[in-house]
Amino acid sequence: METTELVRALEARTAAGDLLQRDADGGMRCTACAHRCVLTEGRAGACGVRFRRGDALRVPFGYVARRYVRPIETNTIYHVRPGAPALTFGMYGCDLRCPYCHNWRISQALREGTAGESPTDITPEALVAEALAAGCAAVVGAYNEPMITAEWARAIFTEARRHDLVTALVSDGNSTPEALAYMRPVTDVFRVDLKGWSAAQYRVLGGRAETPLACLREARRLGYWVEAVTLVVPGFNDEADGLRQLAGELAAIDPDLPWHLNGFQPRFKMSDRPRTDAMTLVSAAGAAYALGLRHVYVGNLADEVRQLSHTRCPACRRVLVKRANYETLRCDVRDGACPDCGTLVAGLW
Repeated sequence: METTELVRALEARTAAGDLLQRDADGGMRCTACAHRCVLTEGRAGACGVRFRRGDALRVPFGYVARRYVRPIETNTIYHVRPGAPALTFGMYGCDLRCPYCHNWRISQALREGTAGESPTDITPEALVAEALAAGCAAVVGAYNEPMITAEWARAIFTEARRHDLVTALVSDGNSTPEALAYMRPVTDVFRVDLKGWSAAQYRVLGGRAETPLACLREARRLGYWVEAVTLVVPGFNDEADGLRQLAGELAAIDPDLPWHLNGFQPRFKMSDRPRTDAMTLVSAAGAAYALGLRHVYVGNLADEVRQLSHTRCPACRRVLVKRANYETLRCDVRDGACPDCGTLVAGLW
């Protein structure tokens, strides 16, 4: 589909939204993300997919842009059902505009005019039935920003919970307390991309630096299982001092919060950048451990740092979960604890 055709197709696949604030003068503000867009008739918010029609907020519903069954680790979630298959679905649109986005063909489709894209109609019941038929233990919203389709994700997760499936959101963290509270009754995991630490970095992405950390704190307070990921991009967010700053912020939220330091692969509008040097990530991981984090991982690199993708007991350092290339090879966690020393290991095992 061309961009205008895709816009029309998506406008036809909407429902009345819940995440909004009405002003006394009739104004409408969307509260799904931290932009808190004021919506006028027919105008979409920064995400491109939530818009006002008359007195109603219309939000994405009843379709997916992508869906795959893969190990849950491919969502960079390590402390939740290691090795379990998960059905991961994604939609169109995004509240940020990251120039290195891996999923830009769907997240940026309305900005970039990507050809050949069209929504696939589906119901929550049918999507969860696919997950069950594939033997999945989890359903995950990812690929674009799932909180801009929170009402749809909530409908899917409500059905998933009926069948005892774990539910997870893979988010950019540009969210609101209202959206986090809205999703919490049906969501177990909130995995956040922590993309940088400075206002200048987040201006490039279209957000604010303080929002993801505030989002992480609130998600942890609400009882979500939380993991954080930083894609370390050369020349953008690879300064050692800044990465140490992030490590300290995360340790202050919860020392048991897993932090994933991932290597950059050239793509999208940053295809001219080099790949991340392994020592940059290894050094950042060491600093994070020194600052108090108990579970730090390095990913998206070759086999020479495979040891940094394993989960170790925070007390005796035994390897409890052995991984390679986002695949669990062995999990020795027993009843949430190390079988050698009995130390509890944080997560949803």
